[in-house]
Amino acid sequence: MTAIKTKALCIFRYQDKVLLSQGYDPSKDEIYFRPIGGGIEFGETSTQAIAREVFEEIQQQIRKSRLLGVLENLFTFDGQQGHEIVFVYEAEFIDPHIYKQHHIQGCETNGHTYIAQWLSREQIALNQYPVYPKGIEQWLFNA
Repeated sequence: MTAIKTKALCIFRYQDKVLLSQGYDPSKDEIYFRPIGGGIEFGETSTQAIAREVFEEIQQQIRKSRLLGVLENLFTFDGQQGHEIVFVYEAEFIDPHIYKQHHIQGCETNGHTYIAQWLSREQIALNQYPVYPKGIEQWLFNA
């Protein structure tokens, strides 16, 4: 990967929990968590991208999206180096029923499926799974 990618991720909070999707890096044999989101397409703003990504992946519409900050992320995934600029948002779901679902089935545009779940700070610490991208933890439980 030789290009810098731009991504938008969205943090959703409910009570004392945050919604995170579970991923797996085969080269590291590592389970990790990250907020829902993905790549920003050409001609699309980061705000538009987050709304599109959330709808494509978990079929939910959002409102009150607010930019929390921007991260530069240098990483290795599946043995490949990566470099991305990540716009980090917070938002609310329009449908309140999503907050009552413990596990939410998600699907990436490449067909890869995942499970997103509501996790507390304690559950994340207990599992000892990292949350990516690095630096995002500052916004997970703090509005």
